[in-house]
Amino acid sequence: MRIHAELRAADVKGDTLSGHAAVFGQVAPIRGGYEAIAPTAFDEVLARGDDVVALRDHDPGLLLGRTSAGTLRLHKDADGLAFEVDLPDTSYAQDVRELVRRGDLRGASFGFLPGKDELGHAPDGKQLRTHTSISRLLDVSVVAIPAYDGTDVTLRHLTFDPPALDRRTQLILARHRARYSRRTL
Repeated sequence: MRIHAELRAADVKGDTLSGHAAVFGQVAPIRGGYEAIAPTAFDEVLARGDDVVALRDHDPGLLLGRTSAGTLRLHKDADGLAFEVDLPDTSYAQDVRELVRRGDLRGASFGFLPGKDELGHAPDGKQLRTHTSISRLLDVSVVAIPAYDGTDVTLRHLTFDPPALDRRTQLILARHRARYSRRTL
């Protein structure tokens, strides 16, 4: 029996970067106060399907992918704004790949125009601005020093679909699963 798996290891070349450019439930120090991102912040932007770019350190000269080309994919999950970007075959993307593989680049960020927010105070008395909506998402970036510690970026190879199984192999696997599940009950 063949097992097909998605590879996630530090020693693989990696074709795709994935991670979180923004995280919910965390506070980041910003300009003498604090900032947080509400779980609703990206709902409108993602629903509109704006063209967003993936960059290195928010630098438009270091383009890694974009949503309109299908090389950048964005979605919201329980942790925050998740992304996947297919790396181009460029010298700077090779540099990004190597820095992520080594663990030197392990965070991400996002460039945006603010929308609605709520103001409050942190326990130390400083202002806390919670973004409840983002007016426009400009970019997601792989960065050396992220504002939010909980952001992440990893390399992975593309997942390969398992080959179609013939009828005999399907029956053997079904018997094995049935036998194994009886033992664990």
